[in-house]
Amino acid sequence: MNVSRYTVLDAFRLEILSNALNAITEEIQLTLLRSAYSQVAREAQDASCAIFTAQGRIVAQPVVIPGHLGSMRFMLEEVLKEFPPETMRPGDVYITNDPYRGGSHLPDLAVFRPIFHESRLVAFAGCIIHYTDVGGMVPGSNPMTATELYQEGLVIPPVKLFDAGRENKTLIDMIRANVRGPDIFMGDLRAQEGALLKGEQRLRDLLERYGCDSVSHAMELLIDYAEKKAREAVRAIPNGVYEFTDYMDHDGVDLSRPVKITVRLEVLDDCLRFDFTGTDPQVKGPLNAPRSKAWTTIFYCVRCVLPDDVPFNDGLMKVIDVHVPEGTLLNPRHPAPVNARSVTTNRIADTVLGALALAVPERVGAQCCGVPVGVSFGGINPKTGRTFVFYESYNGGMGGSQSADGADAVSTGTSNAMNIPAESIEMDYPVRVTRYELVPDSGGSGKHRGGLGLLREYEMLAESATVNVRGDRAAFAPRGFYKGGDGSFSSFFLEDERGEMKKMPSKFSGNIARDRRGAAGRPGAADERVGTAAQETGTPRGLHQARRTT
Repeated sequence: MNVSRYTVLDAFRLEILSNALNAITEEIQLTLLRSAYSQVAREAQDASCAIFTAQGRIVAQPVVIPGHLGSMRFMLEEVLKEFPPETMRPGDVYITNDPYRGGSHLPDLAVFRPIFHESRLVAFAGCIIHYTDVGGMVPGSNPMTATELYQEGLVIPPVKLFDAGRENKTLIDMIRANVRGPDIFMGDLRAQEGALLKGEQRLRDLLERYGCDSVSHAMELLIDYAEKKAREAVRAIPNGVYEFTDYMDHDGVDLSRPVKITVRLEVLDDCLRFDFTGTDPQVKGPLNAPRSKAWTTIFYCVRCVLPDDVPFNDGLMKVIDVHVPEGTLLNPRHPAPVNARSVTTNRIADTVLGALALAVPERVGAQCCGVPVGVSFGGINPKTGRTFVFYESYNGGMGGSQSADGADAVSTGTSNAMNIPAESIEMDYPVRVTRYELVPDSGGSGKHRGGLGLLREYEMLAESATVNVRGDRAAFAPRGFYKGGDGSFSSFFLEDERGEMKKMPSKFSGNIARDRRGAAGRPGAADERVGTAAQETGTPRGLHQARRTT
């Protein structure tokens, strides 16, 4: 059926099917969060889902973790390479977390279920959870001192989790033998399986009601419509070349060298071209980001600046072209470590939005806090005598805009996770949260200030534990735009054997003894305003670079 021949009645039906597909993804997401075992999934909600066409293109997704959604598309692409559609059967389920085959980092584990109707492959349902632990050299699978992928945990290439409804017990046994807290791991995996089964049931109901051809065609039309709306919106952006550069503190291994990301955005009629030539080569530490993450982050950033009526599906990707040189920070060669890629993806977002701010300043706010701080502890729980692994990521402030102050202590950038309540942490782990508070005056000052940062202080109740912290913005504060003030720097502390709080780098791995404390302060965000001087503690202007050429 040609789009131009669509009748008014057909347009109504297309809208009905669009809303139905979105409702199904919402139900998959709720099932996933309410079934999950780990605090990372059930409390922080670090989990996502989507529905894809039979060819693996995103057609519907709820508002969840932006960093997951593009990754799932590339992971499903790799599944389809390994298992062509003609080999798939009802009851098959696929699993993978391989960063060099579409994934992001090893804790992000994706599961996909093909959906059949009368023996015809119609769609895929997929979901992803950030797992508390997938093995590797430290609890939480986020070693800041890692120099290769193998130190970060268990790599699962695209494989079958279920074959025509029969579980791959060998795979399950292997996973259980290689992760800390296998019961928690399996609880989250069962949640993914159950959520996708619910999605399959709802999609089958939709197929029974409207027919396979109608639903399949509607999926393609929704993607085409998103492309059409996106191209219309991009045409309103002034043609030109816009460049922006930003930095991260260090790579976790070489603490003396900042890490650079630079982007050249070319707006040409209805197309956006992003070129990361000039970005630093891949680094020794775990700050490298697989190539899919550049795509994912740009997908998110472009959606942020386009009108609300542009659907968030695969059609949006058709207006974007990305060039990332191989062997660089954003397209590393195997087996470079990648576990801290969330620091990098958030800095990609800062860089891309910085370039977009030169093109459409009215649509881009000042920089946010920079990255959700990842904190993990691992050891023996004195109450149970069993291994425990605690992981959370928490957030600082959002950048101010031209119309409002930035929100305080919220997830920003490619993350959209929640802070885990202190009561939940203390109930499940030998950890006491001794301070949990906003940091006064941490946002950029002015007419519309940046959001306030967050301080979280922990006390260890186990005899001893390993600690890993993944942060940033200790050397380069969030930048204010349009002469606005910069946000504050982040800071990290660990209590030593003398009871003194020792300042730590923004990324570190170490040990913490019983009754010792650790603290991390997320930076406040920058503000966006006209005529306000930068704070004295703000980022040195010479270390950020922005250029517009029209």
